[in-house]
Amino acid sequence: MRKGRLLAGMGSGLFARAGKRFRRARKPVPVALGDLLRQPGARQGFSWSPTTGTRPTDGYMVATTGRTAQFPEHILDDPDAAAEAIDDYLMRNRDVFENDPNMHLGGWVEDGKLWVEPSHNIASRDEAVELARNTDQIAIYDVRTGDYIQTGGAGGFLEADP
Repeated sequence: MRKGRLLAGMGSGLFARAGKRFRRARKPVPVALGDLLRQPGARQGFSWSPTTGTRPTDGYMVATTGRTAQFPEHILDDPDAAAEAIDDYLMRNRDVFENDPNMHLGGWVEDGKLWVEPSHNIASRDEAVELARNTDQIAIYDVRTGDYIQTGGAGGFLEADP
């Protein structure tokens, strides 16, 4: 992973704009997301709840199979395009995010691509590992320690083209 690229490329305005249609459609309390990736703990990526506007502070993140999307890394050079891409992604996957405060949008840069996917925040390590194994995930993420825990899967499936 190229954490410097992600942190430097995602300016303060990106998340202020990303999710705009999603939030407007839901009519939640507006949240400031400006420096999400510059906050301590963002390190190699981010997790953010479009429902609550918050980042998880503990638990384990487990990706949702079949909803991963990828964008060319250079989209980060254009905050408007990146915000629009994330907003479109949230709208296409609205059924996953709506009304579930434990569902987060996760993202990271790897292999020249920005990857995004919904992920559950699960309190129990054992439950998170079991879910990840049942859904063919490579690893889960320990929010508190910042460690990845390998689960032996192949990574699930990419989102179908819209």
